[in-house]
Amino acid sequence: MPITAASFKKLSTHIGTFPAYTNIGVIENGKDLYVIDSGVNSTDGEDIVKALKELYPSSSVKAILNTHSHSDHCGGNAKIQELTKAKIYAPFNESRLMEFPEAMIAMYWGAHPFEELRKIHYMQLEPTFPDTLIHANDEFNFGSASVKCIPLPGHYFDQTGFLVTDASDGKKSFFLGDGLFGMSMIKKYWIPFMVDPNEFRKSVMLIDETQADFFVPSHGDVTEGDKIHALSEINIMITLETEILIIKTLQKASLTHEELLEAVAGFAGIDLKLGQYVLIGSTIKSYLSSLLDKKIVSYTIEDNRMLWSATKGQSN
Repeated sequence: MPITAASFKKLSTHIGTFPAYTNIGVIENGKDLYVIDSGVNSTDGEDIVKALKELYPSSSVKAILNTHSHSDHCGGNAKIQELTKAKIYAPFNESRLMEFPEAMIAMYWGAHPFEELRKIHYMQLEPTFPDTLIHANDEFNFGSASVKCIPLPGHYFDQTGFLVTDASDGKKSFFLGDGLFGMSMIKKYWIPFMVDPNEFRKSVMLIDETQADFFVPSHGDVTEGDKIHALSEINIMITLETEILIIKTLQKASLTHEELLEAVAGFAGIDLKLGQYVLIGSTIKSYLSSLLDKKIVSYTIEDNRMLWSATKGQSN
């Protein structure tokens, strides 16, 4: 969905969202506007500024609050800064990757990425330099709304959600980043990217326990009140299903990471292209690390290959 004034949805008196590939949050405080995440690229950043100028002609973006450093969440930062001189708030550890995004791609690939990989749109990110570093449970008062910063690691290292309370009507909107995925995202990407599935599940449970009127995942529809419980359960379930699939596959044979990726993707009906190969491949490694730490899988080095197996206690 394009980011336009017509697409803007009010959640409460001073809080709203632009539904888009990456949902954008907005806090209005008179002449000051605060944006939560900035979209995929400079086009999104320009569209956000244009739409807000139409909605709030006398206001300007004062700051961007980034949930984490992935390009689809801070890709519009540089353009918004160029057009408005907005400040950037970002979680402490995420800020390091925003300043040096090349390190993020190298982490996915394990080395300096080759040209074709660098050209994938969601691997491209212009460096931006946060002005305010966010730490766990920081709180900000923007006049019309207060913001509590809630750590939601798992999808990424220092990802942070923003629980925004409207000062006028008391309604709470929880902007989740990728701490939890909407159903449309889950249906499209059965194995979402994450660096730590255990931490992801803990974050989902924290979201589920948080009282809010609206829950806004970055990808998917806004969820109201108690309806979050069903979506939380599904998010936890997909990670457990992936773990079970990995364990059952390794019960049958010892496999390299690439062989396991082939088996898991084949079972899920995923035809891997380059970007998915890298991101899902990295996610499978995250699951293997988690399962290894819990002694559910093990590895050996044989004939110069790293082979993964289910431990004896997990075998049929």
